[in-house]
Amino acid sequence: MIVLLLFAILIFLLTCTENVHELILYQQLHFRIKPHPDFHTFLAFTGYSFSSLNYITQKIGHGIFFFLFAVLLSRVMQNSINVIILSIGYAFVTEIAQLYFSRTGCLLDVFYDSIGVLFYFFVRILLLKKDYYQVES
Repeated sequence: MIVLLLFAILIFLLTCTENVHELILYQQLHFRIKPHPDFHTFLAFTGYSFSSLNYITQKIGHGIFFFLFAVLLSRVMQNSINVIILSIGYAFVTEIAQLYFSRTGCLLDVFYDSIGVLFYFFVRILLLKKDYYQVES
């Protein structure tokens, strides 16, 4: 439970810091609050360089972090549907929070986060089936 909470806090800090690259490179955490965010940007699906390596790397990071979040949450909760709902719900909350911290929160990132969550369950099912068939043989 503690590891899950710490990981959730880490995700939130990464979400709200003004510049993730400064945090990673220089360990500098800066917050700039935007009290009246533009919610129209949340639904924008244009203006992204989908083919750039930086964009692809960031979105893979989204998936990995929420894959790990689902792993940790499933260790606390047994109900897979609740894990999926809470994980994707947290992804949604973090993207909305970004709008209040001068970051670009968008629904498309919730999609990338959700892929990480669903990929965890795909891997989990594959591993359970593998174990099931090994036991039967």
